[in-house]
Amino acid sequence: MKNNVFIFLAAAAFAFLFGCVNVDDEVSETPSVYWKPPKGAMPSEYYLPSQIKTDTIESGKGAQGESVGSSSSNKNKAENSASDKAEKRGSENGQNASTVNGEGLPGSVAEKSAGAGVGLSASEKMLAGKTLDLPDLVDIALENNTSTRMYWFQAKQYAAAQGKAESSYYPQVSVGAQIYRSKTKPSLGYSMGIPIGAYYETAYGPSAEITWLLYDFGGREARVDSAREALRAANFEYNQALQDVFLNVNVAYYQYYAAVGGVKAAKLSLEDSKTSFEAATRKLNEGVGNKQDMLNALASLKNAEFEMESKIADVETARANLANAIGVGASDISNVSEDVRIPKSPETAKKIDELIAKALRSRQSLLAGYAQLRKTKSDVVAAQRNFLPQIGAQGSATYMWYTGNGRSDQYQYQVGLTASWSIFEGFARKYDLISAKAAERAQAQQLKSEEIQIMSDVWAYYHVYQSALKQVASSEASVKASEEAYEATRIGFANGVNTVTDLLNSQSRLASARQTNVSALATLSTSIARLSHAVGAVSSLGKN
Repeated sequence: MKNNVFIFLAAAAFAFLFGCVNVDDEVSETPSVYWKPPKGAMPSEYYLPSQIKTDTIESGKGAQGESVGSSSSNKNKAENSASDKAEKRGSENGQNASTVNGEGLPGSVAEKSAGAGVGLSASEKMLAGKTLDLPDLVDIALENNTSTRMYWFQAKQYAAAQGKAESSYYPQVSVGAQIYRSKTKPSLGYSMGIPIGAYYETAYGPSAEITWLLYDFGGREARVDSAREALRAANFEYNQALQDVFLNVNVAYYQYYAAVGGVKAAKLSLEDSKTSFEAATRKLNEGVGNKQDMLNALASLKNAEFEMESKIADVETARANLANAIGVGASDISNVSEDVRIPKSPETAKKIDELIAKALRSRQSLLAGYAQLRKTKSDVVAAQRNFLPQIGAQGSATYMWYTGNGRSDQYQYQVGLTASWSIFEGFARKYDLISAKAAERAQAQQLKSEEIQIMSDVWAYYHVYQSALKQVASSEASVKASEEAYEATRIGFANGVNTVTDLLNSQSRLASARQTNVSALATLSTSIARLSHAVGAVSSLGKN
């Protein structure tokens, strides 16, 4: 019988060793690399908001491009020519396309930096005081961002929960040991053949027990499916957190670029003001001007100096915001590249209905919503199966050694099948089912709300992008015209044709045009980043 006990112990060890789950295999490798969803993680059917009713979801065509925003197709044909110009602009600037893995997911920025041949990581470049470009800043953000790590560890929790749910397929094995000492005083009838009086004995030995759920009419499968979908939702949310980091760094970087551009424009305006002041002073000294003109030019110069200092302060504010976005101190990024190029994104060349259709299939937060919906469906199935019986198997064995009185060893074992069926629990299972169905319907409405928000975001950012394209073209033309007008007015003032008021007004219009152009370029870059983010992609991050 001792051999049988060892068999039970070996079975317990086997279940322990092979029942372990490696949660690292179920999530992203590191908290800065995208999780690549397996094929089964993607929705089998996509729904439009109109398909999601109060109590049901209508099955239909789904989120196809031709079924969304088709009324705007004709309008977008004309607008696409402007998008093509933006694509050409990005190509001329030497913009490189971002690495893409699988379903439109950008590759790790760290991977791109490693292949750049620089020899230093982004963090090492920062510590060495070298110039940091946008990909470097994204790398640093991914290394320091706390939200991505929070979602990463949260995904590991759900991976452990999935492993726990899958453990119900294994038998439950327990082993034990007991030792006791007893005192026995037999009665007269029982003591025939046994010495009269009390006697003592000591017993000890091992025991083992095994229980195994064999069948519960699909309840166990439903609980495992629920845990698996919860894990997938957590992984999609982690991907969304990465995309949010990309967007936040992009927006902060372009705001920094706008602030730096503002300083450059203010510096040019300051130089123009000095030129105007010197010209007015020279005319006054030559006796062909008046003191009033000189003082007006001086006031314009001092205003330009004031504007210059204000723009310098704006740069430091933008630097602090950028540092906050990447998770470091402002003093750590004292050397940020000012060579900013308009980002390139394939989304800008598409029609709005195509973008909306892509967003309804690619947005990571929406894919997480689909996974949550599948989870709630599995929870409903699990709640329904709780009304049915369970069939299992069990076995146990004990072996006891005795000391004293020549009593021989004893053992006992038993195996068998079990069936249990809870008939009434005070309607608890009924309320569990009601709760599960309500949770499913609530998640469907949450999915609908998310879809409507995404459609609104794509629509808004697309038209912001189209408007920004025209604003850039207009501002560039305005700068060119203002420069020519200022130069002509400056020459006219020197020759006595124009007054100092004409010169200062021309100078003010030029300064305003320069600032407007800087703002328009920053708005265009930001709108491309926001549009890519709304669609579920990330704008390209070309090396400077």
